[in-house]
Amino acid sequence: MTARRPHRRLPSQAARAAERIRAHPVLAALLLLVLVALPFLVVPALDLAASRLFYAEGTGFPGAARGLQAIRDLGRAVEIAFAAILALPLLVKLAFPESRLLVRPRTTLFVLLTYAIGPGLIVNALFKEHWGRARPRDIVEFGGTLEFTRVWQLAANCPTNCSFASGEAASAFFVVAAAFIVPRGWRRATLAAALLFAAIVSYARLAMGGHFLSDILAAWAIVLVVMVVLRELVLVRLPPAFDRRAEDRVAAAGRALRRGLAALRTHSPRL
Repeated sequence: MTARRPHRRLPSQAARAAERIRAHPVLAALLLLVLVALPFLVVPALDLAASRLFYAEGTGFPGAARGLQAIRDLGRAVEIAFAAILALPLLVKLAFPESRLLVRPRTTLFVLLTYAIGPGLIVNALFKEHWGRARPRDIVEFGGTLEFTRVWQLAANCPTNCSFASGEAASAFFVVAAAFIVPRGWRRATLAAALLFAAIVSYARLAMGGHFLSDILAAWAIVLVVMVVLRELVLVRLPPAFDRRAEDRVAAAGRALRRGLAALRTHSPRL
């Protein structure tokens, strides 16, 4: 009897692993958060090595003076546009209460909460303002005056707007939320495009000496955890009645706004 070759088991093992991830997405995302930090905790010099690739002795980080700023600006514009596109149908519904809402309220809620909680509250308000990790361009190893600290280590080297975690990497990765809401046939392409966008924006921040590689990977993982949790709570668990009630309330608000504007015009004909 011929023994099975080990490599034939790989597809089934990969399938089982994928099934476990689908069954426990939140735990998988939390595990990823730990795994991306582990190498940098064990060997902190990995962060220095990654940043040193973009550092030039005597001139600092030349990438900061090149076209990478344009990538940074484009990234911000894309992120804002993505959130605005999802919020726009609500504004249209307010202006025209009898029209049909083109995007499910839960979809808009998922996207806006992901942005507010992930990049906004956790990364920018909590970590960047309180973790105190100095940026690569400011540490002694790269011509600065501040001390290098490893990822996830609380420090007092930076008073505000610090290196950990990367706010712009978090905001860029937020665009991955699109893969959770597009039709199934578009998901792989959307995910690939969103990840490429996040990688380009994050690369710019790394090359400019604004963040360590671990800051970027941690930001991605944090936002992914938020996405997965909100997907379960908002996209999956909210009852169908939520969308109907939300649309009715937006329509009611639109009609009230219309009445208020009509009354205002009556009392102020010049408006």
